[in-house]
Amino acid sequence: MKTVGIVTYFKSYNYGVWLQAYATERFFEKEGFDAYIINYANRLENQTTKLAFKEKNRISGYFISFLKAIIFGRVTYYKKGFGNHLYDYYKLSSKEYTSSTDMKNLKYDILVAGSDQLWNPNRTYGKLDSAFLLQFGNCEKKISLSTSLGSDTVRETDKHIFTEAFRTFDAISVREEFAYEQLCDLTELPIKITVDPTFLLEKEEWIKLMKKSTINKIPSKYILTYFVSSNKRSTKYYSIIEKYARKLNIPILAIQFSRAKSTPYDKLILGATIADFLYLLNNSTLMITDSFHGVALSINLEKEFVAIENVENPERVKHLLNELGLENRIDLDVDEYNTIDYKSVSEKVNCSRIDTKNWVLEAVKSTNIH
Repeated sequence: MKTVGIVTYFKSYNYGVWLQAYATERFFEKEGFDAYIINYANRLENQTTKLAFKEKNRISGYFISFLKAIIFGRVTYYKKGFGNHLYDYYKLSSKEYTSSTDMKNLKYDILVAGSDQLWNPNRTYGKLDSAFLLQFGNCEKKISLSTSLGSDTVRETDKHIFTEAFRTFDAISVREEFAYEQLCDLTELPIKITVDPTFLLEKEEWIKLMKKSTINKIPSKYILTYFVSSNKRSTKYYSIIEKYARKLNIPILAIQFSRAKSTPYDKLILGATIADFLYLLNNSTLMITDSFHGVALSINLEKEFVAIENVENPERVKHLLNELGLENRIDLDVDEYNTIDYKSVSEKVNCSRIDTKNWVLEAVKSTNIH
């Protein structure tokens, strides 16, 4: 059985990170590979799993963030939601690694740069992480699977780094047109646009995972909200949520990791686990979110949703919705709200799922993909 080592974000306090990591490993396992998430202790996740302080430049900033974390229970609820659940969701390599140098002799048949924003230097403290460019290890194949730049333009200083790294790849795929347009001239390999790994698992598999949820006593109908942007306290967010609550005349359930009231809600869900998140989404009447994976899972589960544009990182959701003919769901006015025709949308999703699956399986067999 061929071994697969996957480098990706996998332990941040963020549902999308866990969902894409789980889906990537699970996909390879289903296809007959012995797949592992490489336990790479990258700098970003080391920082965010401590306290995710935002005011990093001043001692006073750390102190203020620390006080807020204690007062509003952020640390407690992050640990409740994510805590020590890593091994409940995916297989990790037995050893933890701290750099690409530390992994230089690592042996897998196939190395995979996973999805999410691995190639966004703003996520890795201003510098591309060589581990996320697979500059380590001994293997037969190196591929990227739906890797993303986020919404960041490739800097001139990084173009050479990408070009040199891509010389060691056998196949490259990215998640968005935005990334394709910027990277295609930096390599002789063709670049494929593929779906986010969460789409490689069908609806039934996500439903199976949500059975671990311990959530009970929820309304029969409700609006679910989940936000990741630092702009979530803006009047725009408040206005959209309140208008939909009035139109549908149902309560608002908000998933948060702090008791601070950042958006309107009737019931606060604190420290929801991955299974809880999926359960609440699957049973919702409407999901309102600015999270890429909140949107992606809504589509995969065929749920009604409204995407609030995350101005800090808009390209990912825009690309996904444009591909599926759902671009009108971004900041959708309540007076124009209508239900989604999931027959046609799910057909498109399934075609993209099959196309991505076939590309990946061919990529791990062939020297180069043309």
